[in-house]
Amino acid sequence: MTEKDVRKKVKDLKSLYSNIILYVFLNTLFILIWFIFNRGETFWPKYILLIWGIALIIQAYRRGIFPIILYHLSFLTPEWEERKVEELIGRRHVQRKIRLNRDVK
Repeated sequence: MTEKDVRKKVKDLKSLYSNIILYVFLNTLFILIWFIFNRGETFWPKYILLIWGIALIIQAYRRGIFPIILYHLSFLTPEWEERKVEELIGRRHVQRKIRLNRDVK
C-alpha cells in the first residue's frame, strides 16, 4: 500500500467516523423531540435510525472499511480461518498417528 492509498483510507475512516458521530447526535435529538412532543404516538425516529443506519453500513462497505472492523473480530478474518484449518488438520494428523500406534500394538 502506498502512502497515497493509506492517506485516502485514513480520510475515508475520518469521514465515516464523522458520519457516525452525526448519526448518533441527530438521532438522539430526534428521539428527544419524539419523547417530548409525541410520546403517545408511533415511534417515528425508528425509520430514520433504520434508513440512515443502512446507509452508513453501505458507505463503510463501499469504502472498504469492513476489513478494518473485521480485524477486531478476529474470528472473522481469513488469517483466523487458516489458523483454524491448520489446527484441525494437525489434530486429525495426531489422531491418525494415535490410531496407527494402537493398530501396531
